Amino acid sequence: MSPGDLSVIYLIISISQHAPHVYLSALPFMPEEFYVVKKFCPRFSNTLAITQGKPSQWLMVVFTAEHHKEYVWHMVFSANECTFASISLQTMYVCDSETGHCILGLFELPSYIHNACFSPDGNHILLQFCSYAVVWNIEMREEQF
Repeated sequence: MSPGDLSVIYLIISISQHAPHVYLSALPFMPEEFYVVKKFCPRFSNTLAITQGKPSQWLMVVFTAEHHKEYVWHMVFSANECTFASISLQTMYVCDSETGHCILGLFELPSYIHNACFSPDGNHILLQFCSYAVVWNIEMREEQF
């Protein structure tokens, strides 16, 4: 998928439900690195310009579970919201919340997880299975308790 294709994902609902003038009005508020901005702003030079506070990129709003081979059943965020764990039937990955890129993984799990949560410091993940629970040390990549 090209960067232009990814750009459309962010606006697909708006594009399908609104008239073109909405996009012209929105261009000045879109991130500078957005494909649509690069393509169309030069064509409409007499529009509003934002000089401060404009983001350079979109925040990560779409997560595609490209690491998993099965459905993702759980997503758990750390207390500082900088990382999250994505958990499928028997695998877990720890990813950067802003980019969606995998930081640590693949963790193979013994069975289906019923619940999960991060420790307050973000270094451990509590995984609740059917009849027991374990604590994973993320940095050491192993079950700790």
